[in-house]
Amino acid sequence: MDSTTADNNVNSGDFDISAFTAAPLRLDMRIEFQGMSPEDVFEVMGDPERVKDWYLLAKEVHLHEPDADGQVNFDVEFVLFGIVKEEILHWDVPTRYVYKAYGEDFPLKGYVALIEVQQTGANEGVMIWRQYFDEVEGDYNSRIVPVILPPLNEASLERLAPMIGGTNVEMKSYL
Repeated sequence: MDSTTADNNVNSGDFDISAFTAAPLRLDMRIEFQGMSPEDVFEVMGDPERVKDWYLLAKEVHLHEPDADGQVNFDVEFVLFGIVKEEILHWDVPTRYVYKAYGEDFPLKGYVALIEVQQTGANEGVMIWRQYFDEVEGDYNSRIVPVILPPLNEASLERLAPMIGGTNVEMKSYL
């Protein structure tokens, strides 16, 4: 493992992300929580309309009509990235979901993310958010995104923490 990529086999229970992406792990983030059940935490994390409550760059969320399985995909309008389509690839309430994101102005190519809630005790656990992507597209973006994305995500997680009983925020960047 070098400073630009991480092993995709970072322990995440028994879940194998390779069914959804071969891209390297770029950001590994977590919030330890107390006083909330995994179901309560998943309710916040699994609600697309709540993204703009905690993610600093999110301006608006546009929900699509449910698909044949009842799954609702959505677009998020970001300050820097424009409209980004987010498509659910795996949905397992209240444990985890996997989604991909893409858009015309979204520079993270091959982006797939895992949101996972692990219970570690009675009403306590850890919420994990892992971002995988192949590359940052464009000369400007490849210079600025590795510098701004980790602290932006960390600040967003600090904003999210009180909503889910967060007691500790951790961020590891492999950009």
